[in-house]
Amino acid sequence: MGLLINGQWENTTDNEIKRGAFVRTKVTFGAAIDQTTQSRLLDAPDAFALIASPSCPWSHAATLTWVLKGLSDKITYQRAIGPRVQGYALDPTGPVAQSLGAAHAHQLYTATRSDYTGRVTVPILWDIPEQRIICNESTHIIKALDAFGEGPKLCPDNAAPALSVYLSKIYDGLSNAVYRAGLAQRQDVYDTAVDQVFETMADLDRHLSDRRFLLGESLTVADLRLFATLVRFDTVYVTHFRCTRHRLTEFENLWLHTRRIYNMPGVADTVDFDEIMRGYFLNDGDHNPRGIVSQPPAIDWSLP
Repeated sequence: MGLLINGQWENTTDNEIKRGAFVRTKVTFGAAIDQTTQSRLLDAPDAFALIASPSCPWSHAATLTWVLKGLSDKITYQRAIGPRVQGYALDPTGPVAQSLGAAHAHQLYTATRSDYTGRVTVPILWDIPEQRIICNESTHIIKALDAFGEGPKLCPDNAAPALSVYLSKIYDGLSNAVYRAGLAQRQDVYDTAVDQVFETMADLDRHLSDRRFLLGESLTVADLRLFATLVRFDTVYVTHFRCTRHRLTEFENLWLHTRRIYNMPGVADTVDFDEIMRGYFLNDGDHNPRGIVSQPPAIDWSLP
C-alpha cells in the first residue's frame, strides 16, 4: 500500500505486517471531533466534505450514515477510487479533487501537515474552506454525522454499553479478522483468523434469529458495520481473503439481515460491486500479481 514519510510518498514501505501477521495501525487524525467543529457542522454543513472509498468497508459505514441520515444534499461527497498507484486516488470529477487540484488522497494529508508521516486512510471528514483534515477515524465521523442528521439515532446514548459490545465483537471477530486471514503470511495466523471469522458469523447468526437488528427493532451503527463487511463477504472475502469455509448465503439470519439493509432506500446506491472487486483484486500484488479480477458470485440481492 505504501505510506507518506516526511510528506513524501513511499510505495515500498509496509508497516502493517509483523512476524507474518497483519496488524492494523492507528490513524493519525483520529481524535474525537470537538464541539467547535460540531457546531460548525450544524450551522454550515456545506463547508465540509466526506471523502470515502466505495471499496473500503470503514468508508462504507460512514457513507451509509451520510445517506441514511439525509445528509447527501448537505455535506459534499468525494469518492476515492481507481488504482492505488500512490494509495487512494481521488475521482478527478469530484469537488474536493477539483478545488484542491489533488489527484491522490495523500495530498490532503500533506495539505493538512506538510511533513506528515504515516498511512493514508479513508474515510476523511474534510474542511473545505480551511483545506485540512478534521478527522480520519470512521467512528468519530459517524458519530458527528449522526448527531445532526435526520431520523432515528444510529448511536443512541442509552444503548452505548450494548453498542460497544457488538462493535468490538464485529471488529475483532469479523471486519478486521477477514483482513488478518487474507493478509496472513503464516499458516497458523491464517487458521486462527479464519476460525474466528466463522465462529463470529455463527454466533451473530444465532443472535439474529429472533430480532430484526443486532440491538432489537432499531437500526444502529453496529448493523451498518456488520453490513459493510457482509455485503463484501461472498464477493471478495471468500475468494481473495481465502475465507472459504462458508458463504454468507449459508447463514440464514445474517443473509436476511444483510438484504434487509441493502433494500433500505438509498443503500443499494452506495454498494458498487465493480469498485469493490477492483479495490481488492487490483491492489494486492502479493496475492494477485497478474491483476485478474474474479467474476462476481451469483447472488440475488432483490430477494425479499
